[in-house]
This record gives sequence, structure tokens and C-alpha cells, in this order.
Amino acid sequence: MPTSATFLHLTDMHLAKAGVPFDRDDHKVEIPGIERETRESALELMFGRLSERLKQGGRSLDGVLFSGDAQDRGQPGGHQILLDLLLHHFAPLGITAANIVAVPGNHDVPRTSPPSSALRYEEFTQVWRKAGCVTPWLDGVDSSASDGGSHQLISGNRLWAVFPINTSNWSHVARTLPEPLASVWANLPTLAADGDADHEAKLREQLDGLARYDMARVSGRQLEILRGLIESTPQPSAGRQLRIAVLHHHLRAPSLREELKTFADPSNLEQIRSFLRDQGIAVVVHGHKHEHAAQFEHIYDQIGDRDHRTLVISGATFEPGRDSDAARLITIKGMPNSPAVTIEQLSVPRSGVKAHDLPPINRRIWSSGAVPGAPVVIQGSDLDEVYDRVCEAAAHDAANGTLIVHLDLPTGANGDLPLPSNYPLPEPMDEAERRRWLRELVEWWQLDRSGLEHRMPFVHGSRLRRYGGKINQVDRIIKLLRAQASTRALAVLIDPFRDFTHDGAGEEFASFCLVEFKRRTLGGAQHAVDVIAFYRAQEFARWWPINIAEIRHLQWEICTAIGFSPGRITTIAADARTHSRTPTQVAMPIIDRWLDQAPERIHLLANAFVTGTVRAGAQRDAVRGWERSLADLEATASEFNADGLPIAIEGLKLLASYLEAMDEEKEPMLANVVRVLRRLARANEVFEDRRPRSKSDFNLWAPSALEAVAELRILTQQRFGRV
Repeated sequence: MPTSATFLHLTDMHLAKAGVPFDRDDHKVEIPGIERETRESALELMFGRLSERLKQGGRSLDGVLFSGDAQDRGQPGGHQILLDLLLHHFAPLGITAANIVAVPGNHDVPRTSPPSSALRYEEFTQVWRKAGCVTPWLDGVDSSASDGGSHQLISGNRLWAVFPINTSNWSHVARTLPEPLASVWANLPTLAADGDADHEAKLREQLDGLARYDMARVSGRQLEILRGLIESTPQPSAGRQLRIAVLHHHLRAPSLREELKTFADPSNLEQIRSFLRDQGIAVVVHGHKHEHAAQFEHIYDQIGDRDHRTLVISGATFEPGRDSDAARLITIKGMPNSPAVTIEQLSVPRSGVKAHDLPPINRRIWSSGAVPGAPVVIQGSDLDEVYDRVCEAAAHDAANGTLIVHLDLPTGANGDLPLPSNYPLPEPMDEAERRRWLRELVEWWQLDRSGLEHRMPFVHGSRLRRYGGKINQVDRIIKLLRAQASTRALAVLIDPFRDFTHDGAGEEFASFCLVEFKRRTLGGAQHAVDVIAFYRAQEFARWWPINIAEIRHLQWEICTAIGFSPGRITTIAADARTHSRTPTQVAMPIIDRWLDQAPERIHLLANAFVTGTVRAGAQRDAVRGWERSLADLEATASEFNADGLPIAIEGLKLLASYLEAMDEEKEPMLANVVRVLRRLARANEVFEDRRPRSKSDFNLWAPSALEAVAELRILTQQRFGRV
């Protein structure tokens, strides 16, 4: 079954029986036997060359789409000349009158003929309809939908259908003049010319021009006839029929060239566009403007929700100095499911000289469309912009669905990514503090060993660098990408032997499941490493910025090892979420992470409590980290989270032990701090051991945790004041 079709598109030929000059040469003198070129002779040569080319390439034509203006300023003969040339040159390539689609242009209707009259279409119908071509339904000439011969061209397998539309019924329409001007209008040239016949004729022509509008419009009656015709058109046995509309006038200006003219655009343009949308017209072919373009028109419904995309192909014609796009071959491939258009622009050749046509234009017609539940894709190169958009998408369009985020971000001097400006930190931080907070958090997630693995056995670094206790997946990726652009440079963070149970009950493992690193050539000897990471579930307001910072950290490590540049980052979340009230807790609490990363900070914190003073620098940072730990814990205990966020235990115990050991004078205030720390650690430990944690478990734990946090806040404030 043929899944492609090729059409010859012609428009604005402007031919005449007497010949229309085509002066692309400079004839300063007249020499006997040297005839000036005409549009008719140029077209003859172009058709002959095109026919040869198609035969040599083993190609055929499925139809001719003529979008009007066969005549030049109403001069007779253009219709018959064009039809004869088409049948003469392209009959061996499959063209008959039955697969030629023709519509009238504004040059094809007599200026003196009223709209919707037989006189207006006399020459057009005498040629095209009489020969059996496909023509549009004509106002005033046709009554029923079946009048006037065929109004559609359909492929044998019904994969495509072409529908001509007449936009020229009101071209050169005489306006209705108001009284008393209407009564004297015809006599004005005579009165003004004062007996000068030539002057009177010019005045009459000019006044007639002032009283006429070259108006484009499609009648409601024609649109209704077309609606019924399209909806009753036989459909293919499988897939969607590709529908093409042919009309003379444009929908939108196809170029930047300005035209100052009354009724420059169709008067009921929005009605025409809505018709094209509702009838699923995929391609519109037109002329009139003598400008070539291939642009998509996005037509929305009245509410503004539904978007229909139509490819509008505007056809140019040949004129002196502009002969490189005289006609077009339009080939549609991939029907019915993935149609794409190739437009070959045909130039007017010179006798004996090979024509050099412009490169073809390719347009994909199909689009993914809006399928309910389809993945939502957000992409960009500005972190703040993308972050705000993904949070909005995760909360609405992509909520609990698949959300794909593609980032192409500039690389910082040290490979770090900043936090988005709107990231909800528990308390204000300056930029340096924000970066340090993020860097330390990312570095903890990438530790190859953690003292807290008994509570969180899926720390990303240990899975990446000690998978199964022995495989360093990062080193393996470096070796692969250094050698070649392998698709096997991936790492897994799920271990079925450790993470899965036979019935799925009681399982706990990371949302970060899989990551792939791809080597991409930038040109020359330069390469980039792109990353694609998959998450079974992802919280976007708080977790996603940490995730991409962690991915960039890995990307930078790999690129540094092999001398490549960090490239794009793509995250795929199978279950997108954003919880506006969820605490900003994206890993182990700060004071517990210090056991892995900076145990000396717990000692500095204990020293500050014992002495009651806070020195600038590391000790001040330790106290501020303690305050953030309390804020995190308070937020965790303020709202139940089914995912079971980690809570501070070991860090609280160690701080209490340090305070007991350092408090030689047994100060009551410090003893009180120790007592509350141990009480909170015990409560947290009991709650932590419950798997899975229910809402009732949370309700038992949260009040005591909040009470202890409140006491510790007061004691901290009393001891240090404002840090």
C-alpha cells in the first residue's frame, strides 16, 4: 500500500493567449530573430525539464495542485494554456484531468462580473470543469453539493484527500455607494473631463478602482457544503486520513513584506481558520502573495485550550530576478501515522544550462498531541525558570504522572550548580551559605561509606562506588567513556537481593534508580558527557534541585577524569510530586550527617554550649547548623509524611555525651540540655524503628518531638542569644 504521495504545486502563473513578457534579460536594442522570453515559454521549458527529471528518477505524480491566477489581469487564454501544458508534459507521469485540482484566483474573475454569477466563473469552468478536473464548489453556479463535478481528490487507499476552496467570489467587488453619491457617480468622469475622451476614460478607470475592493472571503454556504463533503469522505481502513486544502488567498502574510491594501486578508479569516481546525486539515496550499513559505499555523478553539497545527505552504511564482521558486514538488511520506512533508523548490531554467534548485524544505506534520496522562516535558537553559515550571507541572499537569526535565545549563568554574532562587530553605541564608549547604548535602549523598548505613542503606555513593560491596560503577563508566561512545555507561542503584522482598512488603529503597552517561561529540576533538537519570518517584519543590546538583557532581567527576565537558542533564520521574508543606529535609538531618562529614562540628557545638560563647568561623557555622537541625526536625514533626523522612538520633546522642564529658562543673542548664537531648533521641529512635510508620505512630511521636524541640530552642536562645 503506497504510504507516500507527490504533488506538483503551481500558483499565479499569469499567462495569456497573447503572451505575457518575462523580461529577465536586458534588451536595449531590438534585433531581428531574437524573441523576447514570455511566461508561457519559460513555463514550457520548466515543465519539460521537470518531466525529464522525474522520469530519470523513476518518480511519478499523484496530482497537480493549482492555487489560482492562471490569467494575467483577466486576459483570456491562461487557463487553457496551463491545462494543455500540464497534460502534455505530465500525462506519462500519471497526470490526467481527474487528478488536477484547480481553484480560481482574483486575476481569474472578470472585474465587471458580480459575485456569485455564472459570468464570473465562465472561463474557469469552461476549461477546468469541462476537462473533468477537481474544482471547488462555486457560489451562484452550484446549488447542491453534487453540482459542478468532483470537489475532492482522494487516493485509492484513502490515506489522503485534497479539498479545493474558492476564496475569490468577492474579488474586485463593486462597493455599494451611499446616496446621493450613487446617483451621480457614473456621470462624474464626463463632468470632470470637459469633453476630453482620453481624460474621461482614465478618470472612469480610476474612479472604478476606488469603488472596488479586491476582497477575499469564503461564504458560509461553501463552508457548510465543504463540511458535509469532508465528513462524508471515505476513510482509510486504518490510521488517520491526511487532509489538504487548496485555496488562492493566504491565511497570514507569508513574509515580512508589507501590503497596504483594503481587505488584504480574508474578511472572515477566523471562521476559515476554525473550519480548518474542526475539519482536521493538516496542510493548506495557497498562492496570491508571490512569496514562498512553509510555516505552521496553530489554531486554538474558542476557549483557547485545544491546539490544531496546520502546515501552510505558500507558493511563489516566477518574476524577473525571482525565478528560483517558480513551482514546487510537495512529497508527503510516512502516512498515515507519521506524515512528513518535503518541499522541492523548482527554478526556471535557462536553455542548455543545468538548473540549480534550492535545498529541499522538510517539515514533520505529526505532533505528539495532548494524550491524557502523557509525559510532561519541561526543558530550558535557565535553572530558575525551569525550577519554577517543574514545580508548577508537578503540582498540576504532571501530578503523580511522568515528568521529564531537560536542562542544558552553563558549567560553573567548579562544576557546582546553585540552588534555584525560589528554593524553600528553612531559614534565610546568604549565597555562600546556600552553596555550602548544598555542596555538603551532595557530598554526603555521594559518600562511598557512611556510618549511618544501618538506618539508610541506600546512600547513593555507596551504591555507585561499592555496588554489592565490590563494584565501583563510576570507575567503570569513566573507563567506558574514555574508550568510546558506549551506551553501556550506566549505573544502577537498586539491588534486588538487598532491596526486594518476595511479596513487596516492608521494602525501602532509593527513588534514584538508574543513571546513564552518554558521550557526545561537540566538534573536532571536543566531547561532552550528557546524563539521563531515572527516578521511580521524585518530589520537585525540594528534592529535584538536590538531585540535579548531585548529578552535576557525578558528571563533573567523570568529565574531569577523561577531559570532557559536562553536558546536558535529563531527569525522568515516573511519579512527579510537589508538597508545599513538606519539610525541607532532603537527607539525613544535619547533625547526624556531621558524624560522616565533620564530627569536629559536634565537638565545636558542645564547646560553645559549655563556654556560652561562639567564636566566628567554624564554631559559628556549627551553631547555625544546630539551629537548622532543630528547624528541620520541627518541620518533620509538624506534618505526617508517608515516605518516612529520616530524623536525628545519633548526632543528638553524641552531642549529649560530649556535653556530659565537658561539663566538669555540672551546670544545671547544661544538664537540662542533656536531659532533653536524650529524651528526644529516645523518642526519635522508637519512632524510627517502626516500619512502615503509620499516621497513628506519627501522632504518638510528633507532640513529644515538638515539645523537645521547643525546649531546645529556648535553651539555645538563652545560651547564645542570636548567632
